[in-house]
Amino acid sequence: KPKDISAKLPHLISLIRIIWVNSPHYNTRERLTSLFRKMSNEIIRLCCHAVSLEHIFEGYVSSSKEDLQGCISCCHAWKDHYLQAVQMHTQFSNRGWVLDQTSIFAQVDAFVQRCKDLIEVCDCQYHFARWEDGKQGPLPCFFGAQGPQITRNLLEIEDIFHKNLQMLRAVRGGILDVKNTSWHEDYNKFRAGVKDLEVMTQNLITSAFELVRDVEHGVLLLDTFHRLANRE
Repeated sequence: KPKDISAKLPHLISLIRIIWVNSPHYNTRERLTSLFRKMSNEIIRLCCHAVSLEHIFEGYVSSSKEDLQGCISCCHAWKDHYLQAVQMHTQFSNRGWVLDQTSIFAQVDAFVQRCKDLIEVCDCQYHFARWEDGKQGPLPCFFGAQGPQITRNLLEIEDIFHKNLQMLRAVRGGILDVKNTSWHEDYNKFRAGVKDLEVMTQNLITSAFELVRDVEHGVLLLDTFHRLANRE
């Protein structure tokens, strides 16, 4: 699992360094860079196994975010251990560390960004469709003569959001496959849809607060919309 990977990395890096220092044939820059790149690919592969796209799109928001954060932490740990090894090697070895760091970590960096995109998808499900962990939170109750209309508007926003989400779910190529460049285009379409929903939600909040006649109703509305508080 991603959380177990970090502890194994220093030993593996040491083994590669032993090959580098002692092997008469394998110690070329290209071969060692390739070996480290294979490590990166294997870490990404193990992280992909730990993330369930089904869960993400079925509304298991908090557990999916935990899994994605675990993958991001694992990738950061890999980079940190590598850089520590570079520093130690440079300090104590008379042979410089001359590997192509960019190519070793290009896919890892892309995978981390993909995980961050999916965390944002989880956040949007929580904010715009009341999903928490496989269940939708209760529909808020709005008071006054305009209450039913505000509820209808809220459900309309949720409906549009679900359509955007299903379009993202149906993207071509693997969502976690960093070689799949079509993801950026599909994800940007999803974000543009979310921007429209933010405007609709702001208008909904404004119209709901126009109906407030006393402090109690105002506090109830604040509580209703509080889940949106960490969006701009």
